[in-house]
Amino acid sequence: MEQHPELAYWLALRRAGLGSTNFALLLARFGNIESAWAASNERLASAGLDAQYLRAVSKAKQAFDAEHEIELMMKHGAHALTWLDESYPQSLRDIPQSPPVIFVRGVLGPQFEQAVAVVGTRHVTPYGRQAAEHFCTVLARSGVAIISGLARGVDAIAHRVALENGAPTVAVLAGGIDQVYPRENAGLAERIVEQGCLVSEYPVGIPARRDYFPRRNRILSGLAKAALLVEAGEGSGALHTANWAFEQGRDVFAIPGSIFSRQSYGTNQLIRENTAKLVATPEQLCEELNLIATGVGLGPSVQSDAQPAFFESAPTAAPKRPSAGPRNDHPLLKWLAAGPLHIDEIARNAGLPIAEVSGALQILELEGRVRPAGPMTYAIA
Repeated sequence: MEQHPELAYWLALRRAGLGSTNFALLLARFGNIESAWAASNERLASAGLDAQYLRAVSKAKQAFDAEHEIELMMKHGAHALTWLDESYPQSLRDIPQSPPVIFVRGVLGPQFEQAVAVVGTRHVTPYGRQAAEHFCTVLARSGVAIISGLARGVDAIAHRVALENGAPTVAVLAGGIDQVYPRENAGLAERIVEQGCLVSEYPVGIPARRDYFPRRNRILSGLAKAALLVEAGEGSGALHTANWAFEQGRDVFAIPGSIFSRQSYGTNQLIRENTAKLVATPEQLCEELNLIATGVGLGPSVQSDAQPAFFESAPTAAPKRPSAGPRNDHPLLKWLAAGPLHIDEIARNAGLPIAEVSGALQILELEGRVRPAGPMTYAIA
């Protein structure tokens, strides 16, 4: 990949710790980063850099080795994109606090222009695992790229399902491009590079830190057109992603969870606050995204067109969702006619995934048609 002649100066200032605000100040004052690099401390201070960053830049000028930095990046199979590069994702340019430099290992191409960020708790429940697999399978088979954070739990499930179904996937890291965290996902990261890419705003060698994760999430949501929350407990990092997505003007969706599960507190709260739209089935999500779903509830995708569906407009002749109908016509209600049942029994009787049954029961409860009759147990209201 051809490198921009100013790349070394961007890398030097990024290594010094400068972010989007300071890069914007320097570009506004000097017109380009090379001139900013050559400027005196007095001129840098007049451009708006504070004492902390002036010291960092002075230190970088004495110690920074551009050739070594680029060799180190290439050693790890990565390349850098700055605001000046045409291939820098437009979706990231448009967000607040857009990263001035991103490091990419793999291919970050047009296949990611229409993508969904799938996030959730690291401590995923069996319900959350099944829901994540179910939704991500439909998205992947519909040609949608999946973006997540390579964390344990929902993130790892989302990446794995994308890979298994031949869909591109991006993992956004909270440390340098060589700093996969957790280490147990190193093998998954290597598979992701073969079918997508790893992305980070941090230079090679910078370890992941607790305070980097919330900032990482703005890139995760910024690369996507929409965000889907699977499970998120109170204080979950996935809620940071939802907040970033909401501020960035992205659509935010959440799968409803059990009212008895701590891992569903955050997602249910987002739905209650109207920050996220409730989606109980992949079909509902695809409808919201104006996406043609393929392979729903089937084996391998039956989509005949070799090109990915992405966010295509659904055919005008497509059948519309039927109206609500009589109060007791929902197919799940017949299994509750004889008395309360646990959700596992309802799913088994109906022959449906627990994720789909749980979502439907949540909606029926909101409509006042069913009521909780114990932990994970429902009865006709």
